Amino acid sequence: MSDMIIIGRPRTSIHRHWQNYLLRDFTSGMQVRSVINLGATPDAADKEGGRYCDYFPGASFKSLDTRPYDHPDYIQGDLMDENQGHGPYDLVVAMSIIEHIDKPWKAAPVMSSLVAKGGHLFVAMPWFYPTHEGDDFGDHWRARPSGLAHLFEDLELVRESYFPSALRVVRDRKNYWRNEDSTAAGCAVLFRKS
Repeated sequence: MSDMIIIGRPRTSIHRHWQNYLLRDFTSGMQVRSVINLGATPDAADKEGGRYCDYFPGASFKSLDTRPYDHPDYIQGDLMDENQGHGPYDLVVAMSIIEHIDKPWKAAPVMSSLVAKGGHLFVAMPWFYPTHEGDDFGDHWRARPSGLAHLFEDLELVRESYFPSALRVVRDRKNYWRNEDSTAAGCAVLFRKS
C-alpha cells in the first residue's frame, strides 16, 4: 500500500504539501523581484509537479548550496561562512534546511544578511518527520516559531503557521495538548527585515 501511486498527482509528503502551500500563501501579493532558494538548485522541483522558480514569475531566481552544480543561477557556498557576499534579495527561502545546518546560530546572521531591507525570509521547519542524513549533511535541529524568532532575532516575525499531523493524542489532552499546534508536523514562518 505504501508504494501506491496516484495517477495524475505526484507523490509527496503532507509536510512538503503544506510548506509549498504556505510559501505561496505567505508571499501572495508581495512585490518580489529577486529570490534566493537556500539548499537547492535553481530548477528545484516542489515535489508536487512544479518548480519553485515558477512560484515567482518575472523575478530573478537564484539558489545557493554547498554542493557543486553547473548552472548560471547557482551559487556554491556555505551559510556558515560569514563572507558569502551575496544578495540582497527581496525573498530568501529556507525550505526544510535549517535542521541540516551544523551550527544554525552561525548561519542565521548570514541568512539575514541575504535579505534586502523591507524583504522577507521564509523558513519551513519539520518536527514530526523522519530524520534524514546524507554523506555530507546531518539532521540536527527542529524548532518552533518561537525558537526560530530567537535564531533570527534581527528580523521581525510577521507570520507563522503549522503543518497538520496525522498524530492524534487522546490521553492527557486537557493537560498537555491545549494548543492546536501541539501535534503539528512542522511550521512555516515569515520574517521581515526593517
